[in-house]
Amino acid sequence: MAAAAGLSESKIATITAGQRPTNLSAEEGIAYDVAACLSNGGQLHDTTYKAATDAFGKDGTAELVYLIGCYSMISILLNAYDVPLPE
Repeated sequence: MAAAAGLSESKIATITAGQRPTNLSAEEGIAYDVAACLSNGGQLHDTTYKAATDAFGKDGTAELVYLIGCYSMISILLNAYDVPLPE
């Protein structure tokens, strides 16, 4: 999905390695920060939420949070049942 959204292979590899790419656009950086915060079980900080709503609007931020939640749930289910990666 990241490649389809236009992220470069180097950015995807850095994110996959658990690091924040240094060359993200402003919007990519905000989306990364929201996803990283929520994926690590943290509460979304006011400054991160404000940056997200400034960049994406309240509806866009809600959609981003929803997508992060859905992908997290699917990941947990796949891990719980040891579903292998597709070939």
